[in-house]
Amino acid sequence: MPHLRPRYAEKLISRALGHSPVVGVFGQRQVGKTTLLEAHCPGGYVTLDRAQSRLELEADPDLFVSERPLGFAIDEAQLCPSLFPAIKDRVRVRKAPGQFLLSGSVRFTSRRAIRESLTGRIAHVEVLPFTISEAHGQPLPDFLKELTSVARQQDLSRVVRKISVPGHSEQSHDRVRHFLQTGGLPGICFFRAQEVRADRLQSHLDTLLNRDLRLVQATSVPDASLRELLAFLAKNQGDPFELNKAVRFSQISAVTIKKLLDAYEALFLIRRVASTGDLTRPTYFLEDQGMASWLLRRDFEEPSDLVRALYANLRQELAYRPERNGRIVQFRTKHHVAIPLVFEAEGVRVGVLPVMDREVRARHIATASAFLKKHPHHKLVITTAGDDVQYRSANLFVIPYGVLC
Repeated sequence: MPHLRPRYAEKLISRALGHSPVVGVFGQRQVGKTTLLEAHCPGGYVTLDRAQSRLELEADPDLFVSERPLGFAIDEAQLCPSLFPAIKDRVRVRKAPGQFLLSGSVRFTSRRAIRESLTGRIAHVEVLPFTISEAHGQPLPDFLKELTSVARQQDLSRVVRKISVPGHSEQSHDRVRHFLQTGGLPGICFFRAQEVRADRLQSHLDTLLNRDLRLVQATSVPDASLRELLAFLAKNQGDPFELNKAVRFSQISAVTIKKLLDAYEALFLIRRVASTGDLTRPTYFLEDQGMASWLLRRDFEEPSDLVRALYANLRQELAYRPERNGRIVQFRTKHHVAIPLVFEAEGVRVGVLPVMDREVRARHIATASAFLKKHPHHKLVITTAGDDVQYRSANLFVIPYGVLC
């Protein structure tokens, strides 16, 4: 099939199977979890999306579990809460690693019906939608780590040469636009026809909002309003979340919106990014930017589109290296200084200031300087639509945005 490509999560899954009795593979529906499970399950595979499999399990969970050999995979495990106590008892008696591989399109802990979370017995691996580099079969980038070693112009040139793809700069605008158009859900993004992708997204969102959402949040909110709230989040990615505006846009009460935000996160529809500095309101990013573009009816027209493209492609460098214990935040002050993406790992921050212009303006330098004054030992990258790589200081660089994607 055209969407079968190596995934960055594979190494994490193999590693986890070597030390944990249960491995959970999580992510939004259509992100590729089933393909990963089938590649790592020597003991067999079953999906609980099938009614017959659910009936068999629910009839006798202990028997269902006890009959399985090492390396058995259970897809969409959240659909049967009775599975979890049975697995807990099995791995309590049998200590071997790699016994079960479970997938979830819903965070297990978000379902009240799942009372056994398998704490201490399960290793978690989250699968992100395809990025530009992963879709093109490139190694997992390490741009953010490389930047921390830059102290001279020669260092910056070396890093850019190392991570650049031949012909990438000339094609960067088209590549980013295509990524935002198609997203990274392999069951959707690799269809060339836009109308086919739109139909798939429509069906996909119907499943998420009409069925899966009810697993974590009982709600009577109409489907149209649920979509409006998601569209509001798509439109305001990278900006501080404003609850009152969300209420007016979606016609959903503030109390209900707060519950739905938790539910959307549990379904891997959105991700919360905290803010540092004087202002502490968080922002939300959609997990798949193809879905965001479909909801917005646009792909790459505004500065916020560049922010979401960079977020979606750069976060993989931390997400697939959990040993770094990294996180993404924003930096905002009451004086309107805003760095929409700040990557923190191993004591170092790298701020990213996306710019749609080809040239850096005085206001961009002022914003960068305000961030570096607050964090003098960290790095700030201004990304532009131009071709120049500029070393401004040991902490401030200008790089084409296509290099980062």
